[in-house]
Parts: sequence; C-alpha cells; structure tokens
Amino acid sequence: MKPLFSTFALLLTLAGCASPQAGQVLTDQTTPKSPVTLVYPIENFPDRVTLKPFGIHITLATSPVQPERFSGYHTGADAETTADEANADVPVVAITEGTVALARTASGYGGVMVLQVQIDGQPYTAVYGHLNVDSFTVQVGDTVTVGEKLANLGKGFSSETDGERKHLHFGLLPGTSTNIKGYVQNESELKNWLDPIAFFKAR
Repeated sequence: MKPLFSTFALLLTLAGCASPQAGQVLTDQTTPKSPVTLVYPIENFPDRVTLKPFGIHITLATSPVQPERFSGYHTGADAETTADEANADVPVVAITEGTVALARTASGYGGVMVLQVQIDGQPYTAVYGHLNVDSFTVQVGDTVTVGEKLANLGKGFSSETDGERKHLHFGLLPGTSTNIKGYVQNESELKNWLDPIAFFKAR
C-alpha cells in the first residue's frame, strides 16, 4: 500500500500546483506587455538639435544664440526650425501615450506643455517649450495617444515664444513632475534630467 499512498500524495501535490491560492502571482503565465511605441516630439528631432544640446553650459557671452537672456546648464535639447518654417505651422506631438499635466504660458517659454507618460513600465515627464498657446489641441487632464498633435511652435521673437527664436525646447525627466526649468546653475543638478537624444537612441 506504500507505493499507492506515494502516488496519491504526488497527485494531490500536482493538483495543488494547478490551483493557485488567492492572490498568488503566476509570473510565468502572465501575458508580456507590448513594447511602448515612441516617436520624436518634432519631425527630424535629432537633426534639429544643433545649437543647444542637453547639458551645454550657457553664458551670456559664449552662448551659440545671441543675444542671450539665460545662463546655466541646459536641461533639455533645443530643436531648431528652418528658414522655410519661419511662417509655417510646425507641429509638436506626444512622444507616447500619456496625460497632460500642465498647459499654460510661462516666463522664458511663452507656451509650455508637460506630459506624464509611462515608458518601459517607468514614469517620465516630457516638457515642451515655446509653443503657441492658441494652437493647443489638448488641456490639463486629457489623455493623449502616441504621435497625437499637441500644438504648433510659437512665432519667433513674439509673446508666443516669450521673445525667443522659433524652436522647441524638449526636456525629459524620470518620475512625475511639472518641473519646467530650462537651466540649472549647478552641473550636478542635471542628474534630475535625461538627455533626450541619448534616450531615444537607446530605444
């Protein structure tokens, strides 16, 4: 009878494995999530970053953009526009699915918008600066889809860009935030931001 008892015990054990307890996580049976689709915030984004990349140290005297109003370490990457785009609508889009956390005017930017997104299961904050507020297609609290148009760039040297040239300042931070600083005064503070160009290249 001993072998029969052992067989019966084995069957009970197998049956128990097939019936998980409440709350038990079966990681080997979960469906893997699809990779998050990412797009550039503006067409040809990497090729446009020619004057002020992420992390560059800007002073009033040495800035590649003159005249210069700001100084410090650049927290984003500036995507320049072409001469042909000076009077054209230049759209910016959501880099992936997310939620609008901020959409307003701000000193140094004119129009600015912040998206909170999830990439590879982690939260990130995307900052879009120098936008035409009147062109906003979404508002705070709205959900957006990847590639969805958010706004047009503001007109250069107008209130739409707070007097700056026509370009997109794009910043990326880990976590959820509405931090829209364009510059920090200490290089060590750059650790709170990510290099957008490097981030996209890594994916």
